[in-house]
Order: sequence, then structure tokens, then C-alpha cells
Amino acid sequence: MGSENKAPRSPFMKILDFFEVGVTSVAFLVIFVTFMISIISRYVLRVPVTWTYEISILGYMWTMFFGVGRALRNDEHVVFSLVYDKVSPAKKSFFLLLYNALLAILLLLCVSPGFSAMLKSNSATGVLKLPYKIVFAPFWFMIIEIICVAASNCIRIVKNFKNGGKA
Repeated sequence: MGSENKAPRSPFMKILDFFEVGVTSVAFLVIFVTFMISIISRYVLRVPVTWTYEISILGYMWTMFFGVGRALRNDEHVVFSLVYDKVSPAKKSFFLLLYNALLAILLLLCVSPGFSAMLKSNSATGVLKLPYKIVFAPFWFMIIEIICVAASNCIRIVKNFKNGGKA
């Protein structure tokens, strides 16, 4: 352990950490537990239960919805960088700016129609009859977080470029 001085985290970042780490961990635990219940009920008790598959799918979705922002912010997401790796630092900055700007703009364009469609929906899941409005609520957390991360990345890239630095 080093003697690194870390700046105190804001209350907003602590709340964000709770969702990105805490809720994601709980959702992943739910996936594991329902998967084990499914295996035991099917192969040991010989009485398959139908709800476990639906819960594990919902747990996976929530894991993704709450975890994607952290992966994006930490630059730990999957990318195809064959061209990006071969270009100059200035072109890398341009590509990063273009990528983040397009990501934020396209997601912003999807917010209004997507939210309207969700509010109008009366659909529910097949087995547990959970309303889609609840099941897909974390989707909006993901969309807003990605927009904020992409906008923040654009600001950082422009500031770095103005200061003569790299992305």
C-alpha cells in the first residue's frame, strides 16, 4: 500500500459508486443464486421452476445497466482499435472526441422517444408479470450515465488539446 493522497469523493460519486458496484454486485449475486436454485430444483428435486430463468435474465440486465458506466469511465470496455492504435496522438484525440460526441448526441436523441414509449407501455414479463416500467428503469440510469461520461470525456479532450496535451 502506498501513501497516495486521494481527494475526498463527493456525495454524488459515493451514490454513483453504490449503484455501479453495490447494486451490480447484488444483481450478479441474484443471478448466481437463481441459477443454483434452477439447477437444484431441476436435477436434484426433479421439479423445474420457471421463474428462475426470468430472474437470472433480469439480474444480468441490471448488472449490465448499472455496470456499463463504470466500464466506460475507466476505459475498460471492448473496443476495436486497429486504426486508432496506428494513428498520431492528434488523430487519436480527434477520434476520441468524435466517438464521445456521437455517443452523447445519439443517446440524447433516443431519450425522449424511448422514455415516451416506456411510459405508454403496459407490458409485463412473461412469468412473474413484473411491469416493464420497473424492469427497464435501470436502462435510463445507464443512458444518462453514458451521456454524462461521454460529455465529460469531450470536455477533457478539448481541454487537453488546448493545453497541447494528448487525449
